[in-house]
Amino acid sequence: MSTTICAAPTPSRVARITRPRRTVLAAALAAAALALSGCGLRLETPPPVEPSPDALEQVRARTVGDALALQAAAQDALATTTDEVAEPLLNDVVTFSAQHVAALGGRYDSGIEPGTDAEPGPDGEPTATPSVAPTAAAVTAQDVLALLGDTTTTAGTDADSTADGPLARLVGAIAVSRADLTDRLAAALGEDSSGPALPEAVVVPPEVDVAVAGPLALAHDEAGYALEVVAARGPAETRKATLAAARTHRAAGESWASAAGVAGTEQDPRLAQYGLPTDLDQDGALNRLAVAVQDGIARASTAALAAVPAGARDTYLDGLRLAVHEARTLGAPPAAFPGLPEQTEPAQPQG
Repeated sequence: MSTTICAAPTPSRVARITRPRRTVLAAALAAAALALSGCGLRLETPPPVEPSPDALEQVRARTVGDALALQAAAQDALATTTDEVAEPLLNDVVTFSAQHVAALGGRYDSGIEPGTDAEPGPDGEPTATPSVAPTAAAVTAQDVLALLGDTTTTAGTDADSTADGPLARLVGAIAVSRADLTDRLAAALGEDSSGPALPEAVVVPPEVDVAVAGPLALAHDEAGYALEVVAARGPAETRKATLAAARTHRAAGESWASAAGVAGTEQDPRLAQYGLPTDLDQDGALNRLAVAVQDGIARASTAALAAVPAGARDTYLDGLRLAVHEARTLGAPPAAFPGLPEQTEPAQPQG
């Protein structure tokens, strides 16, 4: 029997056999060392940075912040007020402000967890930044009045200056709603209004695109026609004032049609007569008609806010403000979103 004896490996063969083993062993030792020391290793990464809001988000967030500030101030004032006349108006401030926040999309949330320095809101969320500084003293109805005046002015300025038409339309309606709240609360408290003064009239620009001026010409002319009917069929003691209002609206319709360059042409949107409700003999029907045509002017005004460029909206804000004022004088209830049919139903007289 023979035994096979393998030749001793040559040095080069030993190297070929042992080199991979050494490499594997070194890798294993390195992995073990890393595992043993892993608890002491940490990769430092910077925290996520809150994105800077653009100009549109700043307008939205500012309007939300002001609405939240108004809501909180009115709630605080309700807790201490004994004025039965001011109380329902403070409740309107609370209700309307909550609706404004919802329509604007609520507080801005970037998805980034707030840092330890973030100021949480009452529900634990970061607060939106209002345009007015809060006060630590007990809040009174007079404080709410002052805050309403400031935030009305801010919203009106933002509505005129923002580059986004739909946002301008919404913020403009909020500004006019706040203006009405301001006037009502001031009257209840026996004080001067802290908000922008009611315009005496709308100054129609000399030239206006027909897509903007046409609906306003139609709405004012229809209001004039309707008020002529109301004057003819209504009580004698209000006839003179109603006819004067009718003439004002007819003249406004003519001004808007002329500004669009369509007065007296086939493109003139005004009609010889307009449809009327069939129940004008019923109690309150004439008043409802007068309110309804003011709502038509309000809608045409808010449509214009969305259509015209930034810096050219004051005329249409004035038109909306006057339409709301006339409707409120006729008994229409206050509205959180005047002129926005998708947000609210058309205003109807109270009672």
